[in-house]
Amino acid sequence: MLDPQFIIYWSIIVSTVTALIHIAFSIAVFEDAKKQTGYEPTGSVFVGPFFWSMSVLIGGVLVAGLYWVLHHSSLKQQ
Repeated sequence: MLDPQFIIYWSIIVSTVTALIHIAFSIAVFEDAKKQTGYEPTGSVFVGPFFWSMSVLIGGVLVAGLYWVLHHSSLKQQ
């Protein structure tokens, strides 16, 4: 069946890829949040770029999606 070593290798690969995706999204959100000018004083909704970036780093793609909805979708306040 499945060798335990095979499972360990695949879990390491999946964890590494997931971590890289979280880091990439976190950097992208940080850079985008710095450019937001519609909301004072931070330029982004609720919190500043650092906290959005940390939230995406921990929460991943779902939090990045929430960031997009709040800042770039048609649901954003005008």
